[in-house]
Amino acid sequence: MTTAWLNAVSVRPRISDAHGIVTELTAALLEQRIETAPHVVAQLAKRLNNDTRTVCEVAAALTPSQRRGHSALPRVLPATRAMAGLFEPLELSDDERRLLVIAALCSVDDVEVLAQAAEITVETLAMGANGVHLKISRGRFAFVDPRLGEWMLRTAHVEESARAHDRLSRAHLARDEPVLADWHRARGAQLRIPAVVPTLLTEARSLVNRGHPLWGCRVAAEAAEHSGAGEGEQAYLIAGASSVGAGYVNDGVEWLRALFPRGRRESRAQALANVFIAETCLHGTVPVIDPAEHRPRGEDVAHWRRWGRAAGVAAALCAERAAHSAMRLWLAELREADARTGANGTLRDPVVTLCWMLTGETSLAAPCGTGPFSGGVIAALRHALDGDIDEGLRIIARARAGLVSEPDPLLVGLENSPLVEAYLVVTEALLYFWHGDITTARSALAAALVTLPVGLPFAGMGSTLAHRLDIAVDGAPGVLARAVAATLPRGIRVDRLVDHGLVAYLAGRNSKAARMLTLWRDRGAPEHPLAVPGFDEIGPLDERANVEPPEQTTARALRHRIRQLPDAAWQREHAAIARAGRALRSPFERARVEAMLGSVSVIRGERAAGRRHLDIAQSLFEDAGAEAWAAAVAERLRRVDVREAAETGAVVVTQEPATTPDPHHASRSAWAPLLTARELDVAMRVVEGLPNREIAELLGITVRTIEVHTGRIFAKLGVRNRVQLTVLAHRTARHL
Repeated sequence: MTTAWLNAVSVRPRISDAHGIVTELTAALLEQRIETAPHVVAQLAKRLNNDTRTVCEVAAALTPSQRRGHSALPRVLPATRAMAGLFEPLELSDDERRLLVIAALCSVDDVEVLAQAAEITVETLAMGANGVHLKISRGRFAFVDPRLGEWMLRTAHVEESARAHDRLSRAHLARDEPVLADWHRARGAQLRIPAVVPTLLTEARSLVNRGHPLWGCRVAAEAAEHSGAGEGEQAYLIAGASSVGAGYVNDGVEWLRALFPRGRRESRAQALANVFIAETCLHGTVPVIDPAEHRPRGEDVAHWRRWGRAAGVAAALCAERAAHSAMRLWLAELREADARTGANGTLRDPVVTLCWMLTGETSLAAPCGTGPFSGGVIAALRHALDGDIDEGLRIIARARAGLVSEPDPLLVGLENSPLVEAYLVVTEALLYFWHGDITTARSALAAALVTLPVGLPFAGMGSTLAHRLDIAVDGAPGVLARAVAATLPRGIRVDRLVDHGLVAYLAGRNSKAARMLTLWRDRGAPEHPLAVPGFDEIGPLDERANVEPPEQTTARALRHRIRQLPDAAWQREHAAIARAGRALRSPFERARVEAMLGSVSVIRGERAAGRRHLDIAQSLFEDAGAEAWAAAVAERLRRVDVREAAETGAVVVTQEPATTPDPHHASRSAWAPLLTARELDVAMRVVEGLPNREIAELLGITVRTIEVHTGRIFAKLGVRNRVQLTVLAHRTARHL
């Protein structure tokens, strides 16, 4: 690998420069229903000079797989009317056109290479007419308008491109750069040149290992064009691995499928782990195969090591998707491979740790491994789930800073890939969310949305995180979060009912929020194995054990406890719950407990205590960066002010609420944890003002049974009669 080639590798745009532009372009594409992954939009923006019209036209001409980021963008982007209108009128001499074609095909941005290939001096290059099209600085060149480079590639005919590649090959050869010389020689050739294949394959491996999978795939693909059968399989392996590492899972499937079933057994063994990743991401389930067909037949340690790695990847992917039976099958294969290779757990332990964590059996976790995934992602999650989120964040920071140089036993060759980096970022954002730092979690994920395939890790958990973080801050999912959701692999299905309910809840539409949560529960409460904070302030209670840190479990238990407290136990339990809430370190989790205490206190007539809890909740939400949650609490405080002013006769100038509270729906949601289904039905009829006889007729039971039910309702809710029950319903609607 030459330094020049490294300079040519696509550098990810700086977030401070790219994020706003990508958001604007992504919004324009969504408006036109051209759903495109944000990191793909960022690539198009860089290649097309951030021009909205051109980006939209090109994106519309791409395949769905390319727009989702599951296939690489073509080397030559589709022609568009916008570019044609801009550059067709351009008048170029033959020399100028030859120079611009060479510049567009250059694999480096070195001015001397360009000048040598064009057979002119650097001074002539800098001072010539092409100065209006090329900018030169510090020995480097670039197109003034990147779209012109794309236009030259699109309009250059085959012979013209071949001559340009030949010139570039000779220029690099004269500079003693054989790798680049062979690359251009291969690109410009009309016939196969087997002699270039070994050099290109070596370079492709190097590019993949050093974190440049797109270029690695391109070089491997070129090698495949010029190779025979044996070298061709190696080219497919490298191209497939690099595609998977870049998140181009559709491309990965296409490259690696070529090895099944006709490839050599050794090649298929090398490909299997990446096949599992690519196929699973695309289709949602780990491929079902008979292990006996692929398990090594002899005692070759290398073969068993590859088999163990494939089994480990399959087990981890099954655990991400809660396919526990298949997970255990693959863990058994992994254990055998680990024993046969004498690995002493170095391959087995990190996978076992991850699998047991994702199934909620953290006590069975084994030691973690090495590398950015096994020793980074898995180790960080383990510490966080054991209650030490700070240590988990330190581990992630070390891995993301490139301070983890050890090979990863599970993802050999992908250590520096965008896919692994996406796992690191999604894990980091989740840990910050658990920590209660919404601002940092959202910032970390926002930066990754425009550079990485964040929709792939943990079966789409990055998409859910993006939605929840946006909702916590803005009250609704943002443009980039919606684009990621729209471009998830077809095999990933993420239920958005909780998101819809949370948006409604923060906007004060509690009845809709409760309906969304009820529907979510009716559909089996689908969620990721690792708990992404949602909301349980209203609607049916979820009693399942989530895979989350102990503090999140404690906070959730406190909220459930508040909701289930009858009035008779309120005075006794209130202080104990508040004291337990103060012990929570996450400002976000404590704020949610304080907000519930405040609302319930106000509903039960304790306005001073309620205001105190709500004030604390608002401050804590603001500290966490959860601005939409803080605004929702501020609205509850405003309602307390309005109520007090109405009772005292004071004049308060205040903004009207966006929605009128509905005592029927709000009370049904709040009282559901305390009353039986029949009692709840009776209570709702009482709140509506119906007499006992009419309620009995509606429900098909006797008046005496209604009287028994109302007596139990009054006792559980701490009221004495129908009037107090109705007043309680209206308080609940105003302050829940």
